[in-house]
Amino acid sequence: MRIHLSTLNWKRFLLLFIPGLVAAWILIIAIVCTVYVQLLLNPPCTQSIEVPAGFANVVLETPDGLSLSGWWLPPRNGKVVLLLGGLGATRDSMLPEARFLTEQGYGALSIDYRHCVGKISTLGYREVNELKAMTSFALQQQGVNQLAVLGFSVGGTAGILGAAQIPEIQAVIAEGNYANLYDEMTSVQASPFSLDWQIQQMVILEYWLFTGIHPKEVSPLDALAAISPRPILFIHGERELRRTRGLEQFEAGGKNAQLWVVADSGHGEYRQVNPSQYEQQIMQFLVHSLD
Repeated sequence: MRIHLSTLNWKRFLLLFIPGLVAAWILIIAIVCTVYVQLLLNPPCTQSIEVPAGFANVVLETPDGLSLSGWWLPPRNGKVVLLLGGLGATRDSMLPEARFLTEQGYGALSIDYRHCVGKISTLGYREVNELKAMTSFALQQQGVNQLAVLGFSVGGTAGILGAAQIPEIQAVIAEGNYANLYDEMTSVQASPFSLDWQIQQMVILEYWLFTGIHPKEVSPLDALAAISPRPILFIHGERELRRTRGLEQFEAGGKNAQLWVVADSGHGEYRQVNPSQYEQQIMQFLVHSLD
C-alpha cells in the first residue's frame, strides 16, 4: 500500500492548524474579555474636590485596612442614611439624595469606593467593608441612634450583603441591584458554545481569577433572609425588572419588604422619571421604618 507524501503533509497541517486556530480564537476572546473585565474592576475615580455646604470631609478606615474619604453631615433627628453609589461611585455620587435627606433632618454619610485608592472593585462583594466602616463611624458620632442604608446598583448589592452582616443597620433601600452576579453575567440567553456563551464564560472566569470570588457568591437574593424582618424597600425600573429579578427579591425580603416599580424607567432613571414620587417613597419608608 502506497501513501503519497502530499497526503501525509496535508494531515499533519490539519493536526497543527486546527488546534492552533482554536487556541488563537480562545486568545482573542480572552483579550477582549480582559479589557471589559478590567474596565469593570478598575473604573475611574472621578471625585469633586469642593465639599458641599454643611458637610465635612472625613476619613474612614475599612476592616480590610483601607483609608477612604467621605462626606459627613450630622442628623437633626438622630437618624443617619448611609449612601452607596453604583459602579465607580465616589463620595459625591449620591449628593442629590444626600441633600434632600438632610433637608428633612436626616444625617448623611457618603464614601469613596476602594477603586479610589488603587484596589479593584468587586461589584458589591468586598464593598461591604466600606459599609462596615461607615456604620462604625456613624455610630461613634454624638446624637446618632438609628441607621439606614440607601444603595444604587452595585451599592444596592453592597447594602443588602452588608445589612445581612450588620444588625445595627435597621432599614435598607436598594435601587436597581442585581439578584445574583452570576445570573447578571449570563442574563443574555446564549446557546452552548455560541459566541455570546463563550464571552459570558470567559467574563465569569476572569472575574473569578482577578478577584478570587466566584460570581455565584455575590448573591443579594440569598442574603435577604438574614435581613428580614427588618424593613427593606426595593426600587426598580419597569424596563429592568425582569433582569434584576426585582419581584423575586421582593418576595425574598420577607413580610416588611416593599417594592416600587417605576413606570417607564430603566436602570438609574427613577428620580429623573418621577422626582417628587421618588423622594416621597423614600421619605415615607424611612419615617415608618425608623421610629
